[in-house]
Amino acid sequence: QMNRQVCRYQLRLANSSLQFTQRSINTMKWFLSSLLLSVFTGLSSADLVGHGPRAIYPITERYVALVDSSIDAVLIVDNNAGGAVVGHYVLHDESVNDNPDRWVNPISITSCADCKHIFITNPFMFFKIALDKPLADMARSLDFSGFTQKSQISPVWYDGWNPKYQNDGNIRMVSAAADGSSGYMTHKSGGVFSFNPLSPSKEDPSAKHAIKIGEAGIEENDINGIHHTSSLKNIILTSSKYVHIVKTRDSDGNNPLDYDKVTAYKLPLDYHCDYLYGGTDMTFMDMVIIDDYAFVLGHPTPEKGQHNGVALYRLTWDDDDEQWHNCVQIAGSGLKDAEWVDGSGKEARFSATVHDIDVLPTADSKSHIIVMPDTGNRAVRFIDVSYPVEAGDETDKVRVYSAPYNEHLYEVMYSSEASNAGMTPELAMASDGKSYYHGGMENLYTMNFNAAQDECARVGIGRVCTLPEIRARFARGQYPTPDGDDESWTTVWMNEDCSSCHLADPGACESSDWGDEYKMIAIFRPVTGLEAQ
Repeated sequence: QMNRQVCRYQLRLANSSLQFTQRSINTMKWFLSSLLLSVFTGLSSADLVGHGPRAIYPITERYVALVDSSIDAVLIVDNNAGGAVVGHYVLHDESVNDNPDRWVNPISITSCADCKHIFITNPFMFFKIALDKPLADMARSLDFSGFTQKSQISPVWYDGWNPKYQNDGNIRMVSAAADGSSGYMTHKSGGVFSFNPLSPSKEDPSAKHAIKIGEAGIEENDINGIHHTSSLKNIILTSSKYVHIVKTRDSDGNNPLDYDKVTAYKLPLDYHCDYLYGGTDMTFMDMVIIDDYAFVLGHPTPEKGQHNGVALYRLTWDDDDEQWHNCVQIAGSGLKDAEWVDGSGKEARFSATVHDIDVLPTADSKSHIIVMPDTGNRAVRFIDVSYPVEAGDETDKVRVYSAPYNEHLYEVMYSSEASNAGMTPELAMASDGKSYYHGGMENLYTMNFNAAQDECARVGIGRVCTLPEIRARFARGQYPTPDGDDESWTTVWMNEDCSSCHLADPGACESSDWGDEYKMIAIFRPVTGLEAQ
């Protein structure tokens, strides 16, 4: 596998500069009382097995925000720098650092372009995080220092939401429209609740029980994911066997849910997709729509104790029949054990506990990338579906790559040694040091990892560089393209395993469950940034 040809492609990010800034964790935060914290325990239900990045919010083409339950934080990840963390916000008070049972344990995140809040959920509570300014503004200025230093978390339960659904362990996902026109939270036994993302006061007049269980065929205990479509005309409610596409904008531009009118199209996912596995029972977690295609996250329902990795499937809309059809598998296995492998969609492997996907906003209208917070691998995965969206039938040209942001972040944030040394997640992203690179077209080499390791030893470096060392080289302007052209790229080995583990509790892997046999590569391209595979 280490000798296989790795497909290289563009990350297509607008700004190639990289910023690393030292932050101090803001100690003036909202402090959870013991009484309130007591309801956040017991998160080991089947819905929450596996800790790591559980949900993602794409801010721009370059930056994403994600919630990582293994460290109980919101992270801002720079896709242009091989997954560098450029901002973070810890969700709990530092007095409970050593007691994960009293952490927030987030499962969902959303915001909007003009929102001055982030919204997150855990199974027991809905939260808002007040921001100094919208995340999109921070991204434009390439500065997330205000996010780390000035954000403030607080729980909120709107007056229009029935309190019987609070603290019962059944809260699920949250989604806000890109323009802030609507926001919705899902509840396993309650349905869907609305709120105003632009003005999230407790007295919000738009906050209400928008969709009740039983309306439009929506069943109890079976809502997993929620997303607004890019047109803002619908929300997508994904269940374990089907999807409801609910109308949120009519021909007059009004939202029918504001008038208690629920109109939904029901798509039976198992009916369309289970033929791929000979009729085997399947489970689905999330779905997004790009143009005339639905991309669905799922896998054959695993036997008890198994951890088969998730897969991504595509369905196509037929205008003549006015229905979805032709379910095809485009990335991942669905049957094989959890792994971390990039490359073609057919080769790619994911962990077993992923339950969220989203669409990355791109400047190029023909570029279509799905982002996945890969929970078990503690990385952001990018699934480039541009070819099958634009050409329709070229599903074999799907490509997958990674942003491996987790540079021992649990130890960095919570070990006494790291905190005493003033280490932060941002500082852990780059580690400057001695490096060696053959420049020029006459010095192109093809070698496996072992040969690269031997070459480093021969010239006195000792070993292949790590990802933080590669980032540091890239950040100081050393772009190693073979011909000196910023449009060109080159690929180098990194001393990083593609290994991870299934985390039943917050923390870090004590040993690897998979991936020791794979090594990462770094792909440099000055105009688009640093990509990892």
